[in-house]
Amino acid sequence: MPINVQATMRPLLYLKSGEPLPAPESLDAVQAVVVDATEAAAASQLLSAAAGRPRGTCGLLARIGPDGAPSEADLGLLLASGIDGIVLAGCRGPADIQRTDVILKVAEAAARIEPGKTAMLVEYATRPESVLSPHALASASPRLSALIFDASALAQACGLGRVTEAGDVPAVIRLGRATAILRAREAGIVAYEMLPDEALDEWAMRRLWANSMENGFSAAALRSVQQIDLLAAATASLVD
Repeated sequence: MPINVQATMRPLLYLKSGEPLPAPESLDAVQAVVVDATEAAAASQLLSAAAGRPRGTCGLLARIGPDGAPSEADLGLLLASGIDGIVLAGCRGPADIQRTDVILKVAEAAARIEPGKTAMLVEYATRPESVLSPHALASASPRLSALIFDASALAQACGLGRVTEAGDVPAVIRLGRATAILRAREAGIVAYEMLPDEALDEWAMRRLWANSMENGFSAAALRSVQQIDLLAAATASLVD
């Protein structure tokens, strides 16, 4: 299947805890930076990152959990700092999205932010519950804008390797991947696929990115600044 380059988007960049924002030229190459805010120290880092972010660059997203971390008070501080949205990790289904939407409404009111302004992206099909959930996401929240699939997270949740010893992709990963794409299509939103940490050469990046796009994902999620440069080179060679 040919890749429709016009239909693809810039990638997301996940930063590790304590990792500083990358250089401005790297920020320009990504849609948004995702910083873990489930711990107080990471949330403080996010506040500093937001304060020093150059104007007009990529978005800034706080990764939060479905279990009340960070607290509503800390979430209010994050919103007041100028973040653009949140990434809900470990989503089990629409109930987690609806619960988070309510929490965001309260935090937006406390921070005197326009209701509904904070975007929500969701890490989906990374837990067995969401893969098996029969419930649609289309009406879960009007702020829901994207799903993010991470094969490594689903494999870990199921006690499996991301690839079998024979070099095959486990059946549950194939099912989870398809679930994320189908739920995103059903809800009319985009889907990102997390590329593996070990994709650290241009050939691997080109193969993984092409496979991701051909299977229906709109963009990639990356784990390092090095992967930004590799993806740029890989996609440029495909366009040429």
